[in-house]
Amino acid sequence: GTLTECPQLKILRIEGSIYFGAADHVSGHLERLRTENPEQKHLLLMSKSINFVDVAGVGLLANEAALRAKMSGQLYFYSLRTPVREMLERADQLDLIGRHNIFVSKDEAISKVFERLDHAICARCTARIFLECKAVPRSPK
Repeated sequence: GTLTECPQLKILRIEGSIYFGAADHVSGHLERLRTENPEQKHLLLMSKSINFVDVAGVGLLANEAALRAKMSGQLYFYSLRTPVREMLERADQLDLIGRHNIFVSKDEAISKVFERLDHAICARCTARIFLECKAVPRSPK
C-alpha cells in the first residue's frame, strides 16, 4: 500500500540538480502535487541530495514558494547544502522563500511546520504520522 501521508504536509525528496535542463520536469512534478492534492498546502523538500541549483532552478523554487503562499501554504527545506543555500542568497531569493522556512534537520522542520498546520484538520485526522500529532486532541466524530 501507499505510505500514509499527512493530509496537510507533503514531504518530497529531490535528487540531483535543479538546473535549466531539468526545470520543466521538476516544475511539472510540483504542479501535479499542487493540483492533485490541493489540501496538502505545505511542501517540505528534503534537500540533502540537491547538489546544484542554477538561476532557472532558483526561479523555479521561488515561484513554487509564491504559489504555495497563494494556497495559504508554504515551501520549506531541510538539509539544504551550503552551495545551494549560497546560490539562493546570491540570487536574492532567500528572503522571498523565507529564511524561517529553511531547517537543518527533518525533526526540526516537522516540529516547526507542524505549528503552522491547521489544527482543526489535525483534530479530525486519523493519519497522525508525526510525534507532534499526538498532542492534538481528537475532535468527536
